[in-house]
Amino acid sequence: MATLSHDMIIEILGCLSVKDLLRFKCVSKLWCSWIEDPYFINLHLSYSLKTNTNHSLILRHRKFQFLSVNYDSPKTTRRLEQPFGEQKKPIQILGSCNGLLAVEYDYNRIFLWNLSTRKYQVLPSTKIDFSSPSICYGRSIYYGFGYDLVSDDYKLVRMVQLLGENDEYFHSEAKVYSLRSNCWRRIKDFCFYLIFYRELGFLANNVLHWMVSRTPESSNRNLVGFDLRSEEFRVVELPDFCLDENFYFDVKAMGGYLCLTATHRELNDVVVDVWIMKE
Repeated sequence: MATLSHDMIIEILGCLSVKDLLRFKCVSKLWCSWIEDPYFINLHLSYSLKTNTNHSLILRHRKFQFLSVNYDSPKTTRRLEQPFGEQKKPIQILGSCNGLLAVEYDYNRIFLWNLSTRKYQVLPSTKIDFSSPSICYGRSIYYGFGYDLVSDDYKLVRMVQLLGENDEYFHSEAKVYSLRSNCWRRIKDFCFYLIFYRELGFLANNVLHWMVSRTPESSNRNLVGFDLRSEEFRVVELPDFCLDENFYFDVKAMGGYLCLTATHRELNDVVVDVWIMKE
């Protein structure tokens, strides 16, 4: 019987699901080394993105649990086992990218969690560098998680904002965690006011996006993007209809593109305009 070449075996393995690959690691030490090789991992990821396969929808089940629904087989649902065991402590998803979840556990521990391999890495803790004013109305923390293709690195962005009474703006801080270097770095401060509490950044075209305003008192909304490669913030131009204050806006990422929806009323009908930025 003719034997398959190494390249052909790798090509076949690259088309399989992660669940099957985990099983095939037990075939031999050689196969295990092939499947765990970084080159093969990137190859499998590229194939999944190209063919739009190996996708799952993560749903919250109660306060401490999550469910995974397979896109290719919606009836296939499994409960995700927490890396830290069945402890009754809150879990908050901070972002997801390429099968990795950035998760906050018990309000102060952050880790990256690979749902397929069930492996995780706890991030080093990082303090807020600026001191809180004596009179502080509240503190808001915002996150964004994504993959920088240029540096081949996963990055988590954290922005902290302090507000005083009557929404008086006090201070902000922005930091970036790099998986490759496993450390946090302080970057240029975020000079906008984030509108929605605990809003997550949406990744599109290597840029994380948030809906913001210039000041807490401003009713005009802006879209700000954070380039994962240059690690700089920039304002993204919005369509003309976004100037209408009667519209309700929502920002998402759809098919790798930035998607903005604007909901409004026309006579007795509710109308939704969808804006997709492909450039």
